[in-house]
Amino acid sequence: MMVLYHLHNPTAPAFVTTCNVCSHDIETGQGWRCEICPDFDVCNGCYQKGAVNHPHKLTNHPSVADRDAQNKEARQMRVQQLRKMLDLLVHASTCRSGSCQYPNCRKVKGLFRHGMQCKTRASGGCALCKKMWYMLQLHARACRDSGCSVPRCRDLKEHLRRLQQQSDSRRRAAVNEMMRQRAAEVATT
Repeated sequence: MMVLYHLHNPTAPAFVTTCNVCSHDIETGQGWRCEICPDFDVCNGCYQKGAVNHPHKLTNHPSVADRDAQNKEARQMRVQQLRKMLDLLVHASTCRSGSCQYPNCRKVKGLFRHGMQCKTRASGGCALCKKMWYMLQLHARACRDSGCSVPRCRDLKEHLRRLQQQSDSRRRAAVNEMMRQRAAEVATT
């Protein structure tokens, strides 16, 4: 029965934490934990009363909602950073200025130069080439401009299109095979 409960309530804690001072159960997000001792937890009530006699620093347990909010903020920050990076990539591919004021434009131009001259390449383990290819592939997935000036954008879009076609044809073939097998099973019964 407990398995069913936890399947239907995935955010409910699987283990109940008890206060080391008063031995009451501590609800999620309502207690304090020692950063050093693995099993030292105190409820909010005991912490606020000052009934805690512990030598180490205690930190507040974040609630599930707090953790979700932090994860959402972190995800939004990553999306913003990716957008800035892709904007920088587009800018650097068209920029001809030697003293460009755009932040990190020279670094991306340096990555382009490195990619043209590198003998190791991404397949050989070059970290700079891998970084450049990652940026180019991200751009190609999001780009809708048929006349895009970003290096290798058209090639990568064509490659992604071919991969998608192969995936679609394999999926269609699998569905057709499944339907053929079902029809054969029905015909034999």
